[in-house]
Amino acid sequence: MRANRTLEKLRRDAVAVGPFMTIGSPDLAELTAHAGFDFVFLDWQHGEWTEATLNSALARFLASQSDPLVRVKGHEPGTINRVLDMGAAGVIVPMVETAAQAEVAAAAVRYPPRGQRSGGGNRLALLDEQGAWGYFERANDALALIVMVESEAAASRAGEIAAVPGVDVVLVGPGDLLLDLRSRGGAEADVERLVARLPEAVRAAGKAAGYVCGTPEAARQRIDQGYRLITYQSDVGILQAAWRAARAQAEAW
Repeated sequence: MRANRTLEKLRRDAVAVGPFMTIGSPDLAELTAHAGFDFVFLDWQHGEWTEATLNSALARFLASQSDPLVRVKGHEPGTINRVLDMGAAGVIVPMVETAAQAEVAAAAVRYPPRGQRSGGGNRLALLDEQGAWGYFERANDALALIVMVESEAAASRAGEIAAVPGVDVVLVGPGDLLLDLRSRGGAEADVERLVARLPEAVRAAGKAAGYVCGTPEAARQRIDQGYRLITYQSDVGILQAAWRAARAQAEAW
């Protein structure tokens, strides 16, 4: 079966890095897939993807070594199953608050006896040299389940959530975490208090911790704290920065 570079790195405690994409363009996703990152985070929760454009984008990764990871819109098992059937190398499940919710996601990602995923999907035969049945036999160990903790309550339960069989990564969503804390009088310092100790709790369960980072300095800080899945940069950010730099050059002329 096609190797999952991201999982291979995380399982040996190495750092895996990739950008996230919100612009619903399969062509742009294809260009990004060939940039050499470990993974590309295709954001269906907040991005502009439709099922059709997402399906097309995932097909473009067949000729790339980068892992396509899709953030689904919620916890619904059918959507998780469908994204995997399109050829995603893993799913990112947002707003996981409890171990019970993580168990639902894990059951949707894994085939029996480890879960309840249904067998099907036209593209799966292209992901294993032995066809669809080869995929069915090997997918449970080759797909990544990344669950996001985005509230104070969820971050406090990170160890319990990480301990759920089938969960590979607990990913901090710092934006929503700050929103949650601010709604109850908290601030950035409270975010730091929670996230500084989270990798240790996740590592104790034998899993990896991840963080969404906006700058190289933030990425280095989180890696030093023990985070191993680093989402860094975005399609919107890269394009805006490049166009501003081009405009500055043009104005100088």
